Amino acid sequence: MRFGRWPYPHRRRALLRRRLWSPGAIPWGTDLSTIAPTVLNANADVTLTAGTAVTAIHSQSSGVSVPLVQTNTIDVYPVIMGSLAILCGATAPTALVVSYATTSGTAIASYTFPPALLVANATIQVPIFFVGPLSSTLYTGTGKDPLIQVVASTTAATLKAVGSQALFFLMLGVE
Repeated sequence: MRFGRWPYPHRRRALLRRRLWSPGAIPWGTDLSTIAPTVLNANADVTLTAGTAVTAIHSQSSGVSVPLVQTNTIDVYPVIMGSLAILCGATAPTALVVSYATTSGTAIASYTFPPALLVANATIQVPIFFVGPLSSTLYTGTGKDPLIQVVASTTAATLKAVGSQALFFLMLGVE
């Protein structure tokens, strides 16, 4: 019995000749660099106005938005992971929805916090994880500012700058 790589070299050559096996979508030597991992944060506490999508954290430097520009047009998934510290007031919101959007403000992905977490006068620390759609053009050209937006329903809350941040990066993807 032969041990080795599958498919065996002679079998792989036969499959490639018949076009039944893809040699891969990314040619050897392709530059796979995109955007350096970037921290999304807030300079100060942010009031989450009831019923309104408020930008909680984003790519910024001293309060000025910094658009992120993809260096190569290859297929990538935008990935955001981090946590948000949210202070509920004397009356807790009935729901909190956090979403990932770009500069246009249109939500790409969203998550609804479990209502049991929303307790009056409590600071909750909620992990967030978003994976956006596969694209080779979303962050090209002039770039985009990835936004983490929060909608509090019925009652306002406060996003605490201390304890709220996320890491944004582009992960290689193949259609």
